[in-house]
Amino acid sequence: MLQELSSASIQVGLEMNLHKTQVMTLDNRSILLNNHPLETVDEYVYLGHLIQLGKKNQTAEINRRIRASWAAFGKLGYILKNPDIPINLKSKVFDTCVLPVATYELETYHPNKK
Repeated sequence: MLQELSSASIQVGLEMNLHKTQVMTLDNRSILLNNHPLETVDEYVYLGHLIQLGKKNQTAEINRRIRASWAAFGKLGYILKNPDIPINLKSKVFDTCVLPVATYELETYHPNKK
């Protein structure tokens, strides 16, 4: 399938970057494309969402979102901790800059039973 994708891409003037191409498989076997081994990974970030195989996927993504939210909060610490800035302005900054980081794509989560 990858060879067909590569051939079709070349026909329209595109070329796959084999150094950036990663694959994720269940059996961790090596995959060659044009005699070049592709990097096999256990997880990757795609469109801002951490992808992993198995049930750990949701937990890992939630932990990643929490870390990203704390990072956004830390970057805005000079605003949020400044006593001269009114609380209503701090609230607006938090709601527009920190909360979206934590809740990005949250509406697409499907709760799993453990």
